Amino acid sequence: MAKLSANRSAGYISKPDPQHCAILLYGPDPTRISDKREMLVKTLLGASDDPFRLARLTSDTIKKDPAALSDECNAISFGGGDRVIVLTGATDALTPAIKNAIDQMVGGAVIIITADALSGSSKLRKMIESEDRAMALPFYPAEGSALEGEVTSALRTLGAPPLDGDAARALGDVLQGVQHGEAMRFAEVLALAAADNDVITAEDVIATAPPAAEADFEAGIQAITQGRVRDLPDLFDRFEAQAASLPGLVRVLTMHIARLHRAQAFMAEGLDAQTAMGKLRPPVFWKTRDSFASQLRAWPRSAIEDAFAHLAQLEGTLRSGATLPERALIERTLMRIAMTAPGARR
Repeated sequence: MAKLSANRSAGYISKPDPQHCAILLYGPDPTRISDKREMLVKTLLGASDDPFRLARLTSDTIKKDPAALSDECNAISFGGGDRVIVLTGATDALTPAIKNAIDQMVGGAVIIITADALSGSSKLRKMIESEDRAMALPFYPAEGSALEGEVTSALRTLGAPPLDGDAARALGDVLQGVQHGEAMRFAEVLALAAADNDVITAEDVIATAPPAAEADFEAGIQAITQGRVRDLPDLFDRFEAQAASLPGLVRVLTMHIARLHRAQAFMAEGLDAQTAMGKLRPPVFWKTRDSFASQLRAWPRSAIEDAFAHLAQLEGTLRSGATLPERALIERTLMRIAMTAPGARR
């Protein structure tokens, strides 16, 4: 049976078997599957940036042209080297096309197939598990110590300082009931919040913890980036009533603006908005992809740079240690950014 248990799947991603020409990643969390897929692509391609070694196909493409997968698998890279073909959104209906592609492969390519949760009776899963040259990797939502380990690993990747003892204990508390996608965005926010520190403290963890960073703050980010100026006073009052950290909102918004700026840099290289957004790491949380793409298209690059400058100045002022009217400073800056947003409604 070409199948690994869920707790061994992550290890396979970093060291796949060279005898396997097809690898199926499946599970109920699309963000987690997307993360693992891109990690596997990076493992297989290494430092290569040859665009001819990577092809991306969707289930719709294969439904319209079942032979497209086999054609890609047997294509030759202009620059040499094995190719990687990514097939997303696979279902049982694609099993014959995938089986045909595996049977016709003569070497020099690996198919990465991603799918939602697949039951034991799934035709696709059964076919992959029965193939000597294929591997099925289940990924279930990480919980408890497993999720803590993934967040800690993500923090290291993002260049964050280490967690002190109290922060490590606080991390376990704040991740209770949090899903993988939310946890990865939390890691991103926390890394930014503690970027100038020697260590990450429990206060840093609590200030940026979900659900504040994911639910309440997301409403603030959307109001600001959509120019809904009139909504902001009520939102600020709500944050204060919930004892939410306004500096935490500033950090989350700063990361959001920075990611818009990064995606626009990709667009300047000729990519469309969806492709540029797809290159961001960690990936944009699936619940906010549509709004992020809309903002990416609507915000002029100069306005994003201005917003980023305002936030950097605010962060510097808040970190200065001076006795300042914190809420007034934050509200003024965020209102200014909202008023410059495309389509701002004053």
